[in-house]
Amino acid sequence: MKNVYSKYIDKLFYKNWTIGICRGDIKNIIKERSFDPDITWLFPNSYDKYYADPFIMISGDSKLKILHEEFPYDTDYGVLSVVTLDKDFKPIDYKTLLDTKSHISYPFYFTENNKTYIFPEAGQSGKLSCYEYDSENETMTFLKDIIDLPLRDSTILKKDNKYWLFGTIGYTETGYKLYIFFADSLLGPYTAHCNNPVKEGLDGNRPAGNFIEVDGEIYRPTQNCQNIYGESITINKVTELNEKNVTEQPYFDISINNKNKHNRGIMTIHTINVVDNIIVVDGRKWTFSPVKVFKGHFRYKRIRAKNRENIKSKG
Repeated sequence: MKNVYSKYIDKLFYKNWTIGICRGDIKNIIKERSFDPDITWLFPNSYDKYYADPFIMISGDSKLKILHEEFPYDTDYGVLSVVTLDKDFKPIDYKTLLDTKSHISYPFYFTENNKTYIFPEAGQSGKLSCYEYDSENETMTFLKDIIDLPLRDSTILKKDNKYWLFGTIGYTETGYKLYIFFADSLLGPYTAHCNNPVKEGLDGNRPAGNFIEVDGEIYRPTQNCQNIYGESITINKVTELNEKNVTEQPYFDISINNKNKHNRGIMTIHTINVVDNIIVVDGRKWTFSPVKVFKGHFRYKRIRAKNRENIKSKG
């Protein structure tokens, strides 16, 4: 009965990811294990593309920049883009940063020695690559391939003078396997952890944003996909991290409060990142529109058929 009910719901509601931003003290959120700020949603009425995997950055002129995945349905693959906001969270500029003609997402970045490096997910390519990011000109320059594995949502932590790279392999249907690598340099070479895959499952493995440090303790946002993809976020507390052992425990869950008027229609969440008490998330909005669902279904079939023809013609 539940599956039948879900099937009808899917035909009535158009679902699309969008990005939200708010102010909040992440230390209090972690300590109180509670998340319910008033979120400003940036692209609530977009139907021809979705926006997800946001990472917040504050530029030298104090402007807010959100690096993110932009997925136009007409191309059927994601690109990396950046939106610039004013102090009131209103978009004032938008630019595509990287289009590889193949799906990329999750623009995790790491700043070191006044340089910023981006490690986008490119699981379809079968490898993790690194780019140098010029925030002034908003350009990305390829540097090198880091790991020859189809890692999802790779996220790096510097601890004990080592760089620890967390990423997963797998799908929602089969579960995610968590792989960890370590190196003495940000750009590697990386060594696989002896316990890989460290653990597996649909909840608490796939990264959902950068690590969060509060009072010397390290917390890792992860996706909970037990029932549906991107259902909520599980914050794990990292209790041990070394070359022999890695352990972490579920600490608390972050879900969207549907009763908050700012979250009207937003049902799920699967990314969170913080810089200077400015928090960015993504949420999946449900809009009652059987017509949009119908049009979206046939658009998807048309695009997939076109892509298959293109692949055959190149072959």
